Amino acid sequence: MKIELRTIDLKEKIKDFAQYLATTDRIILSAKFGDGKTYLLNQLNSNEELSKDYKFFTIYPVNYSVAKNEDIFEYIKRDIIVQLDKDGLLDKVDLDAVFNSLFNFDDTKALVSFLLSFVPGGAFYDKVFQKFCDKKKEYDGKKHTKDKYLASFSQIKGSIYENDGYTLLIRDAINWMKQDHSVNGPEWKKKKAVLIIEDLDRLDPKHLFRILNVLSAHIDDTTTPDVVTNKFGFDNIVLVMDYETTAHIFHHFYGENACYEGYMSKFLSREPFRYSIQPYMAIQIERELSKKLGITHIFTNFFKLWMRIRELSIRDLKKLTTFDTQDRIRSDYYEYKHMKFSTSLPLFHLILYMVECGMPVDEIVTDMKSRITHTSKGEMRNMCQEYIKLMYPLYSIKEKSNISCFQYGSEQFSISEITNNNIIIGVEVEPVYSWGNPVVKIDGMDLEEVIRWCLSDFSTCINLAALWDTKK
Repeated sequence: MKIELRTIDLKEKIKDFAQYLATTDRIILSAKFGDGKTYLLNQLNSNEELSKDYKFFTIYPVNYSVAKNEDIFEYIKRDIIVQLDKDGLLDKVDLDAVFNSLFNFDDTKALVSFLLSFVPGGAFYDKVFQKFCDKKKEYDGKKHTKDKYLASFSQIKGSIYENDGYTLLIRDAINWMKQDHSVNGPEWKKKKAVLIIEDLDRLDPKHLFRILNVLSAHIDDTTTPDVVTNKFGFDNIVLVMDYETTAHIFHHFYGENACYEGYMSKFLSREPFRYSIQPYMAIQIERELSKKLGITHIFTNFFKLWMRIRELSIRDLKKLTTFDTQDRIRSDYYEYKHMKFSTSLPLFHLILYMVECGMPVDEIVTDMKSRITHTSKGEMRNMCQEYIKLMYPLYSIKEKSNISCFQYGSEQFSISEITNNNIIIGVEVEPVYSWGNPVVKIDGMDLEEVIRWCLSDFSTCINLAALWDTKK
């Protein structure tokens, strides 16, 4: 038996994040390393509802960590341009306007050379090349001294006043994307642009704050100091990191008296959006385990197992999804006196999962001898049926014989064994309203001794070595 976890339902968390996007221009997506941030971001990118209103651009500063400060922003611009081209948005740019904004022919050559280096041959390639040829003739005139002076600042790599061709290209493409365009019908519905800066917690601490400092210098548009914006025109900027861990690193670098909240206020407009995939993954595992064992109310009856799964780390939860109980089966059946119980019965697999979750003997015993919670009569009947079906081998061992009827409270149930070659491979439990034969009452029955004994004796048919290692 193996739990298959193909997808994890994050619908509610995606709705929460969408609310952040709608009301917050600068967001810190905070989660610990390995907490599934990338999985969430992939879900955001593929979400149909969000894709109607947002376009996501993701960059990875870990790729720039060894670059000089003045080169970092150049890499960021190039990564954004590559994504714009991938989505066919560069073709929407007004190249005449971009080229006219450049101050000298060298800037135009650099931009065109870059574009043609990664754009495959085709309509856009030809368009860029033709525009370049046309503009070459127009750059022979001289500019005013003032323009040359301003140009000296706008072309300096890494300068806060930088406004070169790459920046103009990005800004123009994003501005186009944020408007409705139609040609005999809806060609493009306007979308908001979101820049996601990923994997910041993978950076060496000294590189982390160096890159954050570079970003902070460019995060505001210096031409509109009173407006909270950015020079590329993105509607939202999302930093992906562990906010609390970064605080410890910050104080280690700058001292305990340094104001971390003040420093980070440059990058966020409200409290960080905190996230972990762990609880969502745990819920999915619980559902899948319940299906595999055929026990709808498994975690109502086995509360300690539920708590164990909720406390597991993401790494351990992943291990649980790759765990195959069949690998721990030593024999096709367990024999006690004249009775043979197939190891395919849910009880044996439940015990193996309990052991895999790290439950020691005492905890397993406590969970298994717990009583059914009293709820509505109909629900309690269903829970009793499931519980009796699961625990049947233990009750039979306790009674030292096959059992045909159980009673719990005022409820009575008939038992039918499904056998193959005299091996019990299944149990059917049905409610009955009158019974003439002896009835085994499970109300108040003490199973502790038999559970402890079985956990030891079951080692003949299933591998429980980890259980006894845990006890030690």
